[in-house]
Amino acid sequence: MNKSIICTGNPEFGVASEIAKRWPQTEIVGRTTWGYDLCEDSYKNKLAEKASNYDVFINCSALWHYHQTLLLDIVFKFALSNRKRLHIVSLGSTTDRTTKGSDWHYQQEKKALKSTSNALGLKGVWTGGPRVSYVSFGTLTNNQHKHPDRAVMTLAEAVDCIEYVINTPEHLCVSELIVDPLQHKDWPIG
Repeated sequence: MNKSIICTGNPEFGVASEIAKRWPQTEIVGRTTWGYDLCEDSYKNKLAEKASNYDVFINCSALWHYHQTLLLDIVFKFALSNRKRLHIVSLGSTTDRTTKGSDWHYQQEKKALKSTSNALGLKGVWTGGPRVSYVSFGTLTNNQHKHPDRAVMTLAEAVDCIEYVINTPEHLCVSELIVDPLQHKDWPIG
């Protein structure tokens, strides 16, 4: 791939590790690499400035207290105000489609990320600005231990989906891509 990519996350865990494997030139930003605590506004602002010098920003870290959504907003607005061509890809979860009574905010945080991605993405489509894509996955192999009876996607399959979105021609925007591994094992496939 001939696009420059910057991505949040840990290069030794989860989707960010597979991104680092697929595209070794990718800058992976987080506590373990650059010392950036992306739950702090000063680091979000620093990252927004750096991200605007790349072709693609992959918003991969599952930051708590809605910080992944806040990071999306800051990166988008910085790129918009500086008229930078940037493709922002935020990684969500298919848990954004469900609701259960809980004080665990992960589902609500992913719903906020999806909604904000949609709003900013539509702004980019209709009035100009960075392209924004929201990609959500069902359970991935790195979380199979939490759901041992579920069929899961490999991290490589998740990155295949990200690659598809990134390689979309620049005059098009994949606003949202939802990918789930099929759970009904005895249903005929192929």
